Amino acid sequence: MKRITAVLLCLLVPAMVFAQSGTVTGKVTVVGTGEPITLAHVEVEGWGIGTTTDLNGEFKLIHVPAGTQTVKATHISYVGGEQEIDLSAGGSASVDFMLEVSVLRGESVTLVATRAVERETPVAFTNLKKEEMQMRLGGRDLPEVLNETPGVYATAQGGGAGDARLSIRGFNQRNVAVLINGVPVNDMENGWIYWSNWDGLGDAANSIQIQRGLGASNLAIASVGGTMNIVTDVAGMERSLSVKQEIGSGWLNKTTVSGASGLMADKFAGTFTVSRKIGYGVVDKAWTDALSYFAGLSYIASSTNKIDLFVVGAPQRHGQRYYSREIAYFDKEYAASLGADVSQGLGYQEVPGDYGVTYNSHWGGIQGDPAKLKEYFNGETHDLWIDDVIMERENYYHKPQFNLNWYFNPTDKLSITNVVYYSYGKGGGSGPLGAYSEQLNSGQIDYQSLYNFNSTNEDTSYSQYGVQAGETRSTHIQRNSVNIHSWSGYLGTVQYKINDEMKATVGADIRSYRGEHWREVRNLIGGDYFIDTVNQQNANPVKRLGDRVAYHNDGFTRWFGGFGQFDYRSGPLAAYVNFAASQSGYKRVDYFLEKVGGDWATADWEDIFGWNLKGGANYNLTDQVNVYGNLGHIDKAPIFDSIIDYVNNITDPIHNEKIDNVELGAGYRTYDNFLTVNGGLYMTSWKDRSWSRSIEDEVTHIDYVYLLRGIDARHMGVELESTVRPHRMVEVRGMASIGSWTWLNDVNTTFSPEDQPTLIDTIEVFVDGLPVGDAPQTTFAMSLRLFPTRGLYLDFVGRYSGNHWANFDPIERTDETDDADPWKIPEYTLFDVHFGYTLPINYYGSTVEVFGHVFNLLDTIHITDALDGSDHTATSVDVYMGRPRTFLGGLRVTI
Repeated sequence: MKRITAVLLCLLVPAMVFAQSGTVTGKVTVVGTGEPITLAHVEVEGWGIGTTTDLNGEFKLIHVPAGTQTVKATHISYVGGEQEIDLSAGGSASVDFMLEVSVLRGESVTLVATRAVERETPVAFTNLKKEEMQMRLGGRDLPEVLNETPGVYATAQGGGAGDARLSIRGFNQRNVAVLINGVPVNDMENGWIYWSNWDGLGDAANSIQIQRGLGASNLAIASVGGTMNIVTDVAGMERSLSVKQEIGSGWLNKTTVSGASGLMADKFAGTFTVSRKIGYGVVDKAWTDALSYFAGLSYIASSTNKIDLFVVGAPQRHGQRYYSREIAYFDKEYAASLGADVSQGLGYQEVPGDYGVTYNSHWGGIQGDPAKLKEYFNGETHDLWIDDVIMERENYYHKPQFNLNWYFNPTDKLSITNVVYYSYGKGGGSGPLGAYSEQLNSGQIDYQSLYNFNSTNEDTSYSQYGVQAGETRSTHIQRNSVNIHSWSGYLGTVQYKINDEMKATVGADIRSYRGEHWREVRNLIGGDYFIDTVNQQNANPVKRLGDRVAYHNDGFTRWFGGFGQFDYRSGPLAAYVNFAASQSGYKRVDYFLEKVGGDWATADWEDIFGWNLKGGANYNLTDQVNVYGNLGHIDKAPIFDSIIDYVNNITDPIHNEKIDNVELGAGYRTYDNFLTVNGGLYMTSWKDRSWSRSIEDEVTHIDYVYLLRGIDARHMGVELESTVRPHRMVEVRGMASIGSWTWLNDVNTTFSPEDQPTLIDTIEVFVDGLPVGDAPQTTFAMSLRLFPTRGLYLDFVGRYSGNHWANFDPIERTDETDDADPWKIPEYTLFDVHFGYTLPINYYGSTVEVFGHVFNLLDTIHITDALDGSDHTATSVDVYMGRPRTFLGGLRVTI
């Protein structure tokens, strides 16, 4: 009887809930013209019920709770609107929206940011809205919120704040173009992204779009794996102020204040976000001390002119777990279960290991004279961040970026955007220097022994250089590797609407970059001076706190790019073709090498030409089904670090890398967005990867540097993502990404310099058939999102990673008998929980929300990153362990 009653309740409760709901239909159009607005977002406030308009601007919302509800319609290019409706149980209501073109959120924003559009742009992409980021980010680095996206893999790496990394379709972030408001931000010398420089973007971003493959950007950028396009909050129409307080694992304490002025005097609007974050870190001593800020100002000069000013920055310091370790350092039992030999000593000497997954070897305790432990960086001395602890690896940096955007629309057919930007970065990272052995004592660096030695090591042989009696010489110190850069650029775009079906776009991309690099004495660890003889311009080897050591050079990069794109749209067909070209030039000046003819030693400008050609088409078979395809070719110039080495040798010959990509995809959605499905197939072929090699003439001692060519890889796979809304209280999302990424060939080649034909270097590399490492080739994710009542959400997320081989350098595979695959990381599944509730308080329009996150709910031990070892086994591999279960909770008040 009890079972029958339970079954009846299961049948009756949903029916009762459905009976208490109704349907809302309507249309969204442009004020004045009546033109339908496609893909406007329409939602019922507070219930998580939403849909998008079809090609006719029409929408349908089902299972809307009975009663008085607020329905909103928004679109990035129009001023949003809202209306209240009274819906009876089982009834229906109709509501239409007429939206004005937004001067603040108009097409100029999307023109600069090159955003893909559903059922129109023929590329694979995923949009992540601000609400989604707020729901799931939870104090983590921005890339980590993207792990439920097909083809994307992001990890915290060592676990320090801002040390995350990202890969798309197996290509690391050097080969993923990252743009903020349409401006490229990948490092101009090595292509990397340092997420600590952009801490706080998760709070300031309005949306993120991940475009996989060559993407829709019209710039000549290295979007081999994809493009991550971040659009920050623009000056909004509504006045608001919010304060958010978060507290989490690792004693994280973060306060965020955001505000918007709304439109003032029909001319001005502004928005800002400021965050302060401090914590000791989940990973041992990976502390963080950071401030982040963002501000945007808009001035509407006229109906055809608008000016925006953006600034974003994040001055910060944080401790790092800089490099990976053998598995047994963290967990011997787990290492043994994976086949590792845990009976051997670890590292440079036998140490016990088994220190736990949050273990970090980069610090040690210290007791001594505080004056002898001062740390120098950014031009001044500082006390230790943690008393009685020296952190071997610390990152400190501040990289503000300023954008000045001018949008000019002289006619309905012509749009012109001009973006001038500037970035000044200052900071660096610390590390060891000198007579160094990793003196581990119970797993930590024995800085006390180093201090005791340095503080008593008197050396009278340097008195002629100003060393005083009683001063002691440090043989091991802490140094800073300093990087200061100045980066300016211009992006200009002209778009002309030829007719209702065709438009043409042309533009220019100009950049100038100077990076200054040196090392300096950071901490003498008890001594008074350090000896360094590298500087050939300075005969005095005695170096004191703040003095420059090891190297000092400047790297210059200049970039001239241009692009042209033709777009066609008629009825269900949308197509485009794009050509972009660039010339990148590199120059290096060294201030420690011997001068040449009285001038600084210089590797003069080396200019390299690169180009992209891509195109594609989307066809909407019906209002529910679309298909698309794209293909393209990139002729990619090598980065600065592959062209000029540390003694100013220029690579010769230089060859470009060649990337070909082809992709086919399809999408399906029901009329009311009850179900949406998008999927596709891709194949990316990368030929002539740049691997730098050098050979020394034993007679002249001249180094010849060249690029090994001929190592090719193929990345292909299938991607699928879907959303289903079976009930107004339930939303289910799923993602699957299955790849096959493989190195394609062995290489046997010789190199001989033109001016030294008898000098021959022969290199053989054996990688044919080996899997590409560094990211899982198979990933799945599923989320269940519940909206039990107005203002409440519960979000359960699970994600699986498999077929993940350790990273390795193919150029090191020179033994023909070594044909073993790199070590394979164990597969794992993680579960996260997110929840939030907007309290039923509405005091003069204010809202109060409480929220929380639990990451790695089941406390699963897992490995996120690995570097292959000499024998490709669990014994020799170095790994980063994933974080254990962590928590974060918070409160947001908005007025």
